Amino acid sequence: MTAVPQAERPATHLAARAAGRADADPHDTDSAPTPTTKSTMDRDSRALETALAVYVRQVAGQLGVPADAVTYEVTDTATAYIGLTDRAAALPRRDLMLVWDESLGWYVAVEPRGNDRPPVICHLGGEIAPAPALVARFVSDVVDGHSRGRLNPVSPKIDRGTLAVDMAKSPA
Repeated sequence: MTAVPQAERPATHLAARAAGRADADPHDTDSAPTPTTKSTMDRDSRALETALAVYVRQVAGQLGVPADAVTYEVTDTATAYIGLTDRAAALPRRDLMLVWDESLGWYVAVEPRGNDRPPVICHLGGEIAPAPALVARFVSDVVDGHSRGRLNPVSPKIDRGTLAVDMAKSPA
């Protein structure tokens, strides 16, 4: 099974909920960056969706997570969700998720119950799209209890075309 783009999935998407955007209107352009032209934005968003699909599958592969536990979307905000199979020693009864956001990068959080905002366990600072092997090491450290942190933006937002190119260059 492969990851399914947002257009082909139901509206209740875990990555959107995980990023705290479940109530966001995907057609609301007030908060979206103002592109120079609509075709540039569409082209950059398509390029980012393609690169994100490959990148997230590479991260999931490094983690040993099956494709059916992976979702991603590129709308007003690009996000990805990977349901983790491991649990943190400190939270043995709670499922964990790895979430990526184009402004925040990667973070591990506890799967929310209902519409609760997911408690973030740790945020991977640095690059917005680090190598998949680095993300896998980060998750392993978090699960083993060696990392804790706060959720902070990683860097100023870069345009989607540049982000897509950066993801495509990221070694598996």
